[in-house]
Amino acid sequence: MSLADKKDFENFVHYEKKYVATYKELILTFLAFCIILFVLYPKDLLKDQILSEASNYDLSMLYLKNMLDNDPENESLMIILAEQSLRSGKRDLSFRLLELLYDSDDYKIRKKSYLLSYTLAKEDYFFLEGEAERKEQMLKTVALFYRVMDHDYYNLNDIDKWYEEAIFVKSDTWTYFFLKEKIKIDNRNIDLLEKGYFLSIKLKKRKDTINYLHQLQDCDKDRKTKWIMAEYYLALDNEKYIQAEMVLKRYAEKSLYFKEELAKFYNSRRAYLKASNIYMDIYDKKTKYLLKREYFFKALNSLQAGGYTSQAVKLAKRYENRYINDRKVRVYLLKMYIAAGKLKDASALAKKLLHKR
Repeated sequence: MSLADKKDFENFVHYEKKYVATYKELILTFLAFCIILFVLYPKDLLKDQILSEASNYDLSMLYLKNMLDNDPENESLMIILAEQSLRSGKRDLSFRLLELLYDSDDYKIRKKSYLLSYTLAKEDYFFLEGEAERKEQMLKTVALFYRVMDHDYYNLNDIDKWYEEAIFVKSDTWTYFFLKEKIKIDNRNIDLLEKGYFLSIKLKKRKDTINYLHQLQDCDKDRKTKWIMAEYYLALDNEKYIQAEMVLKRYAEKSLYFKEELAKFYNSRRAYLKASNIYMDIYDKKTKYLLKREYFFKALNSLQAGGYTSQAVKLAKRYENRYINDRKVRVYLLKMYIAAGKLKDASALAKKLLHKR
């Protein structure tokens, strides 16, 4: 090897050594920078950076795990880690982290941990396919729902959401609670009022039931009669007979339908004289012959049912001539006179009929 070749070789080796040394220094510098960044970088800024990370959740969780190793009491980081775990599909890890926060001294941490747990449990319910597993998961979901409710972790600004959640877990009590809140906001919503009415019956909230019926009678004009009769039957079911009577009397003066229902009520309560009088009042207001005849019969039947024979005969004789040409009425009256022992009245009617021939 010539002298010139030796020098070139030495220069090459020297260059390689310088290159290797610089590479090591770069690695050490990078590690030092990472350590300094981790130790000195403000945690709040680091959290913000992690939360804004939308593409690499595993990297975000790595940051958080490292921070938790250095600060295990940092519950806010656990919440963030639970959220990141959930987003990355690590649902079991997320749920375990949240469970650790149920007894936190921080109200906001407790609240968030239960709200996230409920959401997670509900989602898991829909992922499961086995009937037994779904049943077990539903029990967990319901338990978490009640913890959220019992500790007021819900927000009334999300009434619609929690109303639907209450329906989902089949909690009539909480469904009714949120339904009432919805009605406060929209108190002329017929659909909501109707749901409130039926649910109040189920929960035996009688005072509320009456209030809902009155609101429906006012708002639902197309079905007002239905809601009035619902109030009437509710009173009957509860043996509130005076109240039932008042419901019908309230509308009977302006409605023949309710007047007739009042007559039926009096018959059921054995107030036969009152029933007969109402039927004859309806009789006077009807104009069609067949309808008038129908209510005439009803008035007589009520008197006979109550044993008011003399009053029945008296009423029959008053209208006897009006129906002298009506075979159906003639037969009815003859039978009634004979059954009542009024043979003279029966004979007199028979003579009238003979003379007409």
